Amino acid sequence: MSRAQSDLGQLTRLLQDRAFEQNRRDRDEERRLLDELARIDALRQAAFSETESLADRRLIGADTLWQGWLSRRRGELNRDLARCRVQQEHSLARARLALAQAEATKRLHEQEAAILQHKRLHQEEIRLDALWRLALKDPEV
Repeated sequence: MSRAQSDLGQLTRLLQDRAFEQNRRDRDEERRLLDELARIDALRQAAFSETESLADRRLIGADTLWQGWLSRRRGELNRDLARCRVQQEHSLARARLALAQAEATKRLHEQEAAILQHKRLHQEEIRLDALWRLALKDPEV
C-alpha cells in the first residue's frame, strides 16, 4: 500500500470514529431528555394522585405555580428534544458519509493490492518463461 493510501485510510478511520462518537453523544442527549420528560410526567401524575393535600395547595395557589412550572419545563424539554433530534439526524448523516468514505478507501486499497498482485504474477510469468527458454537452451522458442 502506498504512503498516500495509508494516510488516507488512517484519516478516514479517524473521521469515521469522530462521526460515530458525535452520533453516540447525540443519542445519549436524547435519552437524557426523554428520561427527564418521563420524570416530569411522573411528578405531575404523583401531584394529581395526592388528593389529601391537593385542596390545600390549590387554596394557596401552589398547585397552579407547580403545574405552571412543570408545563414550562416540559415545553423547554420538548424544544430541546426537537433540536437534539435534528442534530442527531445531521450526525447520523455524517456518520453514514464517513462509513461510505471508509468503505471507498478500503475498496481502493483492495484494488491497489489486486493490481500489485497482478503485476507480481505477470513478472513471475516472464521470469518462468525466461527460465523455460534457458532450460531448453533455445532462446528463440
